[in-house]
Amino acid sequence: MNTSPMNEPDMANDAAVGVHLPGGSGGVWKIVTASGEVRVHRPTGAWTPAVHELLRHLHARNVVGVPQLFGIDADGREVLEFLPGNSVDPDGQPVSDKVLAEAAAWLRTFHDAVIDFTPTSDVWRPGTRALEPGEIICHNDPGLTNWVVTGDEFSGMIDWDRAAPGRPIDDVAFLCWSAIPLMREAPVVDVARRIELVARSYGGIDPLNLLDAVSDRMELISERWRAGIAAEDPGTIALRDSGIMAKHEARVTGFNARKPGIREELSQRLPA
Repeated sequence: MNTSPMNEPDMANDAAVGVHLPGGSGGVWKIVTASGEVRVHRPTGAWTPAVHELLRHLHARNVVGVPQLFGIDADGREVLEFLPGNSVDPDGQPVSDKVLAEAAAWLRTFHDAVIDFTPTSDVWRPGTRALEPGEIICHNDPGLTNWVVTGDEFSGMIDWDRAAPGRPIDDVAFLCWSAIPLMREAPVVDVARRIELVARSYGGIDPLNLLDAVSDRMELISERWRAGIAAEDPGTIALRDSGIMAKHEARVTGFNARKPGIREELSQRLPA
């Protein structure tokens, strides 16, 4: 795929303010140009052509809440629309039921839009492989830190560089892990109710199957991290060195201990 600039204004010469943003594997900059346009400049890699093809497909399908792609700047960074709003701290106050339901519904809209999307490149950041039966191109990291929330409304999803083939339920499971939240302790009654809310808002998922999918998704994270370290991926190495991996493993251990109680509560709530 062609990743050359797409008639983008000269961002390097027009940039008035550059602000480094946290996350995004480092090196992410918000640029406010002299003409007042706001753009996000991010590092690129071998996965970039496939991700850009995905972003263009989503915009062609009018999926809202996806940053528009403007091309590549003079320094070889991708240039994306800055989505106004706020990300959400996974360790902070849980999002409201309303925002949670909106995010799950948006995820279904995104998944439906890519059912017929077959990329021309099989090179993705998590690894090189083609779509398999039952898979779509997933976001792969739809956790709270990548949400954009405006007021009390879910308004978009950022950081698409880890998109890759996967099962739709894997994306939903990761959303649950971060936003229910399942990654930290909460009253079992509330957890079960919010799992049901996500399953209902997304549609067509059994809550008990979704709970099991969370366990599968956590193992997939571990596999991808091991592969990323073996491939010397800078973003993955940064996660290890910052202690995020160790923190995640401790949270998975805690979830596994709580899971039987969550399953029992869900079983009691669901029709026989």
